Amino acid sequence: MFKSIKQKVFIVSFSLLFCLKASGFSLGETRSFQIDSLIQEKSINSDMTQLELLILYQEAWAQKHKDSIGIFKNLALLNAELEQPEDALLFTEKYIHNTLDLSILEDVSYESLKGTSQYEVLDKKYKPQIGVLAFIYFCVALIGFYFMVVMNFIKNVNGHAKLFMGCFIGVNALFILEFVLFMTNVQYQFPHTYRMASIVALLFGPFLFFYFKSIVENHKFRLVDCLHFLPFVIFVILFIPLYILSSEEKLKMMLGLNPLNKTYDIIIFVSKIVSLSVYAFFTKKMLFSNEEGVNKHDDETWKWKRNVYVFHMAYIISYLIYGLSIFNLLGAWSEVIYYLQITIMSVTVVYIAHNAYLQPDIFKRQADKLIEKYQKSGLTNALSEELKQNLINLFINDKIYKENAISLEILSNKLNTTRHNTSQIINEHFNMNFFELINKFRIKEAVNMFKDDVHGSLNIIDVAYEVGYNNKVTFNKAFKKEMSVTPSEYIQSITRNS
Repeated sequence: MFKSIKQKVFIVSFSLLFCLKASGFSLGETRSFQIDSLIQEKSINSDMTQLELLILYQEAWAQKHKDSIGIFKNLALLNAELEQPEDALLFTEKYIHNTLDLSILEDVSYESLKGTSQYEVLDKKYKPQIGVLAFIYFCVALIGFYFMVVMNFIKNVNGHAKLFMGCFIGVNALFILEFVLFMTNVQYQFPHTYRMASIVALLFGPFLFFYFKSIVENHKFRLVDCLHFLPFVIFVILFIPLYILSSEEKLKMMLGLNPLNKTYDIIIFVSKIVSLSVYAFFTKKMLFSNEEGVNKHDDETWKWKRNVYVFHMAYIISYLIYGLSIFNLLGAWSEVIYYLQITIMSVTVVYIAHNAYLQPDIFKRQADKLIEKYQKSGLTNALSEELKQNLINLFINDKIYKENAISLEILSNKLNTTRHNTSQIINEHFNMNFFELINKFRIKEAVNMFKDDVHGSLNIIDVAYEVGYNNKVTFNKAFKKEMSVTPSEYIQSITRNS
């Protein structure tokens, strides 16, 4: 009736499995037991045929025999030999989940399954996958670790800036390396690398924030600044129970056999996205608050700061979207978004490393750059002092800062000198830029007006117009930056103290 022995084997095997399932034996409900060797291994080259072996093990498994784990392995291999890919996949995963033994996939029995979708599932899920993309990511991680060290040997630049940017690039490199181990399944061979980058998830924001604070505001790291790293310390404590697990327990978590894996996913995502968002807000506020007067087309340092911040924001957005996969909201897109965020991290690392090598000035404080900028200036000390006095006269006596259309060009014309000389005078003698100087005098004038208003009859907007501002928003922003309180809060403090 049948043309081949293989067809007979398939029909008998299928009928037997159907009968077993119909009798109430659920594949998904089979419990795991320790192997006690009650059923002896049968050699395929013995007097028993493959079909007889298959029937023997299926009957033992259906009876929930004590040797279930060993039966899983034999059923997996026999089904593979008999080219039954669905059952081979089923019992192979049951065996792996119960024993954590991935070496079963090296058995020659699986050769007959190559080309099937079921074999592709096993191959992609458990066997090493070394591809071109993984190799590129790995090289980027190495570049990151290399420049993390090399950056700190750059001379004549801000030491704090080097340290924080080096740490920032190192954190990115560590995440990329962990992803490489994950995507290639190499992590199964080194279980203790599981979540090795998770504890530094809360360091992205602080490192980038303090780097920019060092070069923009000449900030010196203080003991109180260590409070920014307190969440990181809490994270380390939280992850200690995970890191002290045995390699077997960590492998179970990698395979998704421990519900704690999902819990840690949620903790990491929520904590990291909050940290990234908070520090992104404060970094942007600090980074772009004084961009007035900056030539955005020619200033390479400004472009550098902007690009690094943009890359970082792109990563935050991609990570936020990827986080939806934790709640199974992305489906097949979760892998695409995961690759996207790692690609953004890789581009960030390469961009920083490239610029650190070609443009070490990115680690210099603004004050250091100004000194170098004006060292070759033709402005003599005598002329510099004369222009300084003329400038003070314009601000103190003429109160030129009250002109709402005041600009560096107009001020230079009043001094009968060039824009470059005027900018140099302000930078060298007042240690600030043109707009900072204007705001300083305007806010000082506004404070005096508020103090003299004993009857409280002045409106904030009237004072803003009087000292040279065109709108209340700009005035409030400048006032708070200079006085650390808003105009309204300052007026209230005067009222309470009077």
